[in-house]
Amino acid sequence: MKLESLQYFVMIAQTGSIAKAAARLSVNRSTMSMALSTLEDQLGTALFIRTGNSMQLAPAGEKIIDDSIRLINLAESIKHRCLHDDEQLPHRLVIGRDDALPEAFWREIIRSIRKRYPGISLEMHYASANALQQMVEEGFMDLACCLDQSLYANTQLPLQVLGWVALHMVIAKDHPLTQMRYVSNEDLASVPQIAYLDLSQSDIQTNVSERYDIALSSFELIRDAIRDKLGWGYVPEPLLKGFQPQEVARIAHGYNVSWHGYVAISQQVVENEQPIIRDIRRLISDQMVALPGIDMSLSA
Repeated sequence: MKLESLQYFVMIAQTGSIAKAAARLSVNRSTMSMALSTLEDQLGTALFIRTGNSMQLAPAGEKIIDDSIRLINLAESIKHRCLHDDEQLPHRLVIGRDDALPEAFWREIIRSIRKRYPGISLEMHYASANALQQMVEEGFMDLACCLDQSLYANTQLPLQVLGWVALHMVIAKDHPLTQMRYVSNEDLASVPQIAYLDLSQSDIQTNVSERYDIALSSFELIRDAIRDKLGWGYVPEPLLKGFQPQEVARIAHGYNVSWHGYVAISQQVVENEQPIIRDIRRLISDQMVALPGIDMSLSA
């Protein structure tokens, strides 16, 4: 009895069709059909009730489906443990990030990490840039990725620029400022400003002035507050996808676009860092290429 045959059996049970199961596993349909027939011959019983192209579990199939899944999971666990020992990977990996890049981006990163390193316990934390820096310094976090907000002057930790992110000065689409060909600082001062607040330092970062009316510790909250017509502010371009041009618009100001390095922070210099940290850092950098408002030409 082959493990592969059990995998086919379970997938057919899940999809109700050999054709669908073969497509899901990227296996030739005839190969899967022959493997199932061989498995049924070995067990001396039919595992499915066939009705046209539909396949439902037979009584014998119902009896062994749970144990088949357990065997498959056990085999995967054995493989992962052996891989883990061979590569001397850490048992636990803690990654931090801010919200300058969209949730969908990090969802894909998590999926990619789990696919490459299924035997590792993965933690991902969300925090502001300076809070992330502090957690790396204290050894709580292995790797942190965030938009640089004067971190270069505040830390001795190794930083590597993964790419450059465009921050755009935006306001609600139907606001009168969007109709002006040139917006001055005085014009901006007449409208509430929504600024980024780093709670670890209570520091407001803006390109125009130190004045603000609303301070939020999340770029997504800033974007949504602008969409709710509460004022203007800077938002990373990757977070504007799907919101332009229907709801927000750029302001015609001299500083309406600024570029910030998106950095990876770790405790070890690049030459001495763990291979898994280097791999994940490269994975994040490679995935950033597909995002809007990212410039990779200046990345290290």
